Amino acid sequence: MRQAIRKLIQNPAFTLICVLTLALGLGANTAIFSVVNAVLLRPFAMADIDQLVHVQHTPRRGGTLPSSALDFRDIQSQNHSFSGLAAVSSTDISLTGPEGEPERLLGARITADFFRVLGVQPLLGRGLLPDEDQPGKSQVVVLGHTLWQRRFSGDPQVVGRTITLEGTPHTVVGVARREFDFPNKAQLWVPVTWEGDLLNPENRGSHWLNVYGRLKPGMTLAQASQDVSAIARELEQQHPKSNTDLGLRLIPLREELVGQVQPALLVLIGAVGMVLLITCANLANLLLARGVSREGEISVRLALGAGRGRIIRQLLTESVVLALVGAAAGVMLARWGLDLLVGMGPGDIPRLEQVAIDGPVLAFTTALALLVALLFGLIPALQGSKVGLDRALRESGAGAGGSLRGRHARAGLVVAETALAVVLLVSAGLLLKSFLKLQQVDPGFKTDRVLTLDLALPESRYPWGSPAVQSFYDTLLERVRHLPGVQHAGLAIHLPLTGSAMASPLQDLARPPPVPGQEAIVNVRLVTEGYLETLRIPVHRGRALTSQDGAVEGTRAVLINEEAARRLWPGEDPLGRRVELGVDFGNGRFGGEIVGVVGNVLHGGIKHRPTTEVYVPFAQARANAMKLTVLTDSEPLALAALVRREVQALDKDLPVANVRTMDSVLAQSVAQPRFYMVLVASFSLLALALATLGIYGVVAHSVSHRTREFGIRMALGAGRLDVVRLVVRQYLRLAGIGLLLGTVLAFVASQLLRNMLFGVERTDVLTYVAVATTLGLVALLASLVPAWRATRLDPVVALRNE
Repeated sequence: MRQAIRKLIQNPAFTLICVLTLALGLGANTAIFSVVNAVLLRPFAMADIDQLVHVQHTPRRGGTLPSSALDFRDIQSQNHSFSGLAAVSSTDISLTGPEGEPERLLGARITADFFRVLGVQPLLGRGLLPDEDQPGKSQVVVLGHTLWQRRFSGDPQVVGRTITLEGTPHTVVGVARREFDFPNKAQLWVPVTWEGDLLNPENRGSHWLNVYGRLKPGMTLAQASQDVSAIARELEQQHPKSNTDLGLRLIPLREELVGQVQPALLVLIGAVGMVLLITCANLANLLLARGVSREGEISVRLALGAGRGRIIRQLLTESVVLALVGAAAGVMLARWGLDLLVGMGPGDIPRLEQVAIDGPVLAFTTALALLVALLFGLIPALQGSKVGLDRALRESGAGAGGSLRGRHARAGLVVAETALAVVLLVSAGLLLKSFLKLQQVDPGFKTDRVLTLDLALPESRYPWGSPAVQSFYDTLLERVRHLPGVQHAGLAIHLPLTGSAMASPLQDLARPPPVPGQEAIVNVRLVTEGYLETLRIPVHRGRALTSQDGAVEGTRAVLINEEAARRLWPGEDPLGRRVELGVDFGNGRFGGEIVGVVGNVLHGGIKHRPTTEVYVPFAQARANAMKLTVLTDSEPLALAALVRREVQALDKDLPVANVRTMDSVLAQSVAQPRFYMVLVASFSLLALALATLGIYGVVAHSVSHRTREFGIRMALGAGRLDVVRLVVRQYLRLAGIGLLLGTVLAFVASQLLRNMLFGVERTDVLTYVAVATTLGLVALLASLVPAWRATRLDPVVALRNE
């Protein structure tokens, strides 16, 4: 080991190049493995997560639905497969009180056995007691770890304190562990209360509860699936109005949490793995080249009695030292890169905020460094140990450039790193083209100069569906519209591109009632006057909603989108039709006369197709939680303080949440594909740079050891261009083999990208041609420069030096 360190110190330039190259390759692998470890490999907060499943309803028309309260209770009482079932619904919850400013928090309403079924023990206090989801006993709350630290300064005495949620006092009974924020990064949990209309038989079709179950010991997923399918058939017979053609299926919770991101993360692991292989090829070439200059030293050591095994061990030890020093430098680079990676990461990658370089990551990096040392050090060590004394002394001054076997090894490494670079560049090109296609998609509305924020009126002071709710929002809109710089303002229950929806059956009152289970299903959008104008959603036929469209007969009006007109009234004019929806917020079922047809808006996300939608006036619902949208004539965030002031003037305890622009909403909708595209593109550019340096290094080394040959050729009449063509042709041939091999590998590897691409085929010819052309030009330049330098030698001087 000491001798290896001395040898490396004696050649600082070579050592520095090797360490920096390794730092880039190992650092990239360390950073990506840190993400994979946190997201996929680290144990989940739930005990025995592989025993947990999500119970989903499956309509025959496709898709999935949550459960209704009554269906949940029936599944709970009739199943034979689960040791426990729990239900949860994500919701926004207002927190007010003397601890700080009012704020709107993402929380969850849960059944009493939620924590027990998931196998989660709180950090402080307890979960819910069995009767704390019953009327009169539900004013309790479990705080999330982040909220506890931020709002309550991590006070361990917080258990037992009273805080105000939705205007109602709640007792803190527990604090969750740091790693638990299920579902959807929840910050607190309060009980579902089994009262009011929740257990009304008329509301069996109201699907809003996500049901999770823990399989009994020894129960398989297939057996449990048969059990719940039988329950679904029984419910269909007992309740045909709400449960016709409604099945049940089980999704493993692990698959639900990480199933969508796992393929993309594996692609990233593959990408950095290829970067590391190119790094190994470069280092092997460097060591092979260095081995030529050490042939004299090694042959003397062999002549003095050193065995070949000892020479191999010595050379591999030098490789191990290089790899470990490179790994240390790579870990430092990874620490810096992780902050950047997590900062630009999308919020929908689970546990991304928990990414850290911990013990398992350091163990992985160390093991990888040792493997890399073997990969890039073994061929040079084997090659170097075969040197003979007579050949070494004879060729040490002959410029032979090493043995024929060594030259073949270097040529093979050039082919390999070129092929790997092709795979990465093709992958990056496909993802880039896919991302550009996403950006060209018309979402159906305009995002520029639009401010949006979330409001939710507490039911304790604003009863659901009451005139107080209508009065507050009407007054707020009037005040906001009079602010300087405001052009339009409106309210909506859901924003586009967020995936939020409220599904409902629709009946055309001029047609016979549909057979149960075959109703037309639409997504309901509650909006006020001014919302369409704020987002500049076009009205193609008829008119927009006005303040005169209300909830009483004679004023009830709705809008539909083009997709609904096309699918529900093909070849007909839907204007003037009267429709009724299956949703009732306490003021009668939604519906009315269709007075307009608007353009399609992508509510499900930029990759999703338009769905059938009905826009219902806010007056028919008077929902407490709404999104305020404001169109300004300048920078929208500059108006945020003024809008907040108007809200506080009407209700000082009402929190304002998610203040952002619609441009940021659009950017968030493509955050995940942009994240993967940027990473793969970065790795591919790094691979291209390493491959370029590798080709240049091999050509330069070869040229430097062929000066006698070039001198003789030029002395015999060969021109400079002849020498350049000789060198360039040789290495372009190698690059061509690498391009051909890489194209085949890229075609195979692109199969892994099929679910990450949008509007682009994995066999996109232009991408493959562009990559081949780029790498061909790079190989030409990388071989042309050292070849041209070789022709500047005076043949007489070259021969005399040799």
